Amino acid sequence: MLIGIQLLMSLIIGLSVLALVAGVRTLTSPAESAERVQQLLGQTSGATVTLRELEMRASFYQRAIRPIIFDLLQKLGRLAPSRNIEQLNQKLETAGMLAKLNVVDFLGLKILFGVLIGALVAAAMYLYRPGSLLMVGGFASALGLLGFNLPNVWLSTQISKRQKAVLRALPDALDMMAICVDAGLGLQGAMQTVCENWDNALVEEFTRVLAEVRLGRSALDAMESMGKRTGVNEVISFVMALTLAHRLGISIAKVLPIQAEQMRIARRQKAEETAREAAIKMLFPLVFLIFPAMFAVILGPAVPQLMETLTSL
Repeated sequence: MLIGIQLLMSLIIGLSVLALVAGVRTLTSPAESAERVQQLLGQTSGATVTLRELEMRASFYQRAIRPIIFDLLQKLGRLAPSRNIEQLNQKLETAGMLAKLNVVDFLGLKILFGVLIGALVAAAMYLYRPGSLLMVGGFASALGLLGFNLPNVWLSTQISKRQKAVLRALPDALDMMAICVDAGLGLQGAMQTVCENWDNALVEEFTRVLAEVRLGRSALDAMESMGKRTGVNEVISFVMALTLAHRLGISIAKVLPIQAEQMRIARRQKAEETAREAAIKMLFPLVFLIFPAMFAVILGPAVPQLMETLTSL
């Protein structure tokens, strides 16, 4: 019975580690397969190559192990409740991760982290500190729940980073767009110029807007979707200003410089607010970390003398 439990735990841990490695490789190198195909096609230019030959030239991991792991991830992801699918999809879009990681894969990673951490904790407690199965199961379930929520923390961090990057690049992008519009370009031409000269999170959103416009969607609808997708209030106000200018017949050459100046004012005000909060934030490390160390250094030598005096009394 004991050997069977250990073998089962080893199997679960092994599958979890393999799936985790596949998920990390997917996040860090999403274009690996495309580069591999281009390399193979470059090596075989001028010769007739079948699809099977291309598949057989790939590594054993890509041909056999990776499809099994991704199928496992998708099956695990389907076990999660479906009521938060749209909300999670919106978060992945806001973080800019939807092209690399879909909702099913993300849910599969959540279940994977929960199972992996829970299995590791249960195995460690069972092997090194044997106790009751109830205690082992309780600790494993608690830490498994923590592991289940770790991808949510990571996703929130990615969303915050991307929103800050969009907000940081927005005023300069509006200035460049205003110059382009004054030179005779339209809104789409100005956005295309920004995309050709920069590479940041805002450029990714502009590129998606231009792609949607080429597919037949109106520019204003694509811009409104960009505002909802980023979740940045400044981008939403910029889109609303463009929409209002279009409806009232106002030239966007007058709107863009005003919007850029307002963005800079808002960014300056936010920086001043953060600077005012610094004194309050420094209070906690001063009271709980620095002051006790200073008191220990200053009053430490006097403590023995004070103890002797009190003892003699």
